[in-house]
Amino acid sequence: MSDAIAVIGAGVVGLCCARALQRDGRNVVLIDPDEPGSGTSYGNAGILSTGSVVPEATPGLWKRLPKMLTDPLSPLAIRPTYAPVLLPYFLQLVRNSTPSRIEELSTAIANLVVPGIDSYRQLLNDSDVPTQLIRHNGCLYLYETEAIKRGAEADNDLRRARGINIDVLGPDETKQMLPSLGIPVAGAVLATESGHTINPLGLSQALADLIRGDGGTFLRARVTGFDLHDNKVAAVKTDQGDHAVAGVVIAAGAFSRPLAAALGSKVPLETERGYHVMLPTPNIDLRLPILVGGHGYAVTPMENGLRVAGTVEFGGLKAPPNYRRADILLRHAKRLFPDLNDAGAERWMGYRPSLPDSLPVISRSPHVDNASFAFGHGHLGLSLAAVTGRMIADMTAGRTPVVDPVPYRIDRF
Repeated sequence: MSDAIAVIGAGVVGLCCARALQRDGRNVVLIDPDEPGSGTSYGNAGILSTGSVVPEATPGLWKRLPKMLTDPLSPLAIRPTYAPVLLPYFLQLVRNSTPSRIEELSTAIANLVVPGIDSYRQLLNDSDVPTQLIRHNGCLYLYETEAIKRGAEADNDLRRARGINIDVLGPDETKQMLPSLGIPVAGAVLATESGHTINPLGLSQALADLIRGDGGTFLRARVTGFDLHDNKVAAVKTDQGDHAVAGVVIAAGAFSRPLAAALGSKVPLETERGYHVMLPTPNIDLRLPILVGGHGYAVTPMENGLRVAGTVEFGGLKAPPNYRRADILLRHAKRLFPDLNDAGAERWMGYRPSLPDSLPVISRSPHVDNASFAFGHGHLGLSLAAVTGRMIADMTAGRTPVVDPVPYRIDRF
């Protein structure tokens, strides 16, 4: 029997789990049909967000359903053909939108995002990756109008309640931070402890290089099932053959649901399709990421250009991309920054793995002794990857995890 722990999924969450296990003295093999970091982890907004403590479900969510179904280009949209499939998920989402539940979920999110950047530093303290690829300049929540600014007050109250440090900026202060702005704005809030990576794919590739350098292996294969003996995973079945293992971590993002079910755990995992436009020569100076209130998108400076990313589209894993959503993102950004150069723009779509309580699954299996789960991070996969890896390593070693894992257990639904 192999002594390797198989991490299924080589996105940033799986990579951080593998690196944390490896630094704990474990032999690891990562299994993914694609190159490390080349899926959803490639296309995220790059933000390491300590301010993202607001659950997706908010009071009155059900009232917005007609617009989601009738406007395919709204910031939050549901493809009509997918609505019947989504109904059970949406009903759970609405049940999680009561004020008391929002407080509870916000606390659980904060417990993960607050140590997020420090967890990267600890995970990568034997390398120069943090200084090369991570910036700690904060994140700006931009409000174009007074109405949008007022509508964000509840979110900012949640941030303050969770101990998130935010500075309120007026229109003039905002303009000073964003000299390329071409329209008047009502102001902004600066989450001072947030950061961003200047190259999401580069961060994943750096993790993969560290794992390989310490003896970890990568297998380009698609997992098809498991061999179970004595209540343990003895082997992982793939389209490239079977591989004996000492344990398994399911970290396959939006593709984790059938793998978890094969180990006896059913979860209401859904896919939020997100889009981005990458601008290689943007012609504007931006030193920190911006989240644009009311429109559901981010603008992030990166080493290879400017990324405009965001929106939520529920449409499953099989429907083709609707790149008009990416085009809308670009139009919004050009309205904010009239000098923005869109020559050579590249569009992209990816799959965010999301659960109806806005919390990930970070959990030991209740059914299989040597299996763990690390998926469902929604919009926060990059922000939460390193702390997730620490927790998985702790649980695998039988230590008390760095964060209480109870809110993230897989059998909570």
